[in-house]
Amino acid sequence: MGIGMFMFLFVTAVSIDSFGIGCVLGLKKVRITMKGIALIALVSGGMFLLSSYFGHILINFVAPEDAERVGASALIGIGIYFLWQFFKKDKTTTEEVEPWLHPTKVLNDPIAADVDRSGGIRGKEVWLLGAALSLDTIGAGVSGALIGIPTFHTALLITAATFLMLGGGMLSGTKLSDKAESLSILPGVLLIIIGLIKLS
Repeated sequence: MGIGMFMFLFVTAVSIDSFGIGCVLGLKKVRITMKGIALIALVSGGMFLLSSYFGHILINFVAPEDAERVGASALIGIGIYFLWQFFKKDKTTTEEVEPWLHPTKVLNDPIAADVDRSGGIRGKEVWLLGAALSLDTIGAGVSGALIGIPTFHTALLITAATFLMLGGGMLSGTKLSDKAESLSILPGVLLIIIGLIKLS
């Protein structure tokens, strides 16, 4: 499989959550300005870039013949964790969790990003949603560097994909909201597939 297909699968895996979250926000009529969506996309791309450079530092401490195997194994581990989170959230209680301290709450309940319940995500809330959406790019960035995925171009693609998916999800939220929940399983599945291909 060529590097282009790997990049496509990789970018899809780390940005498709944005579409599902956008659908939920669109359904609930929670607004985000275009500037806010762009900032969230930049946060996701920036976090991937930073974590990738950390991955490149790690390469200096890992034997070249082992780097790809370590990165692939890490992707599989991250994918399994995402799947565990997906199936776990149906069993979690509805207890109040402070989203500023636990950004992962926003992934399970996107409306939590509207902390002041104003009907719009603005100011610091944009950073909160950006932080939540970029959580999966941190581990993926380190692993991606180890398996040889181009850092800068992938960061640009993640930024663009997050912008398009979040914005597109909000526009189509009323039509696709019932199916948006099932999209949350895709990141974990795709990362596991990429890891298994690299290990084979």
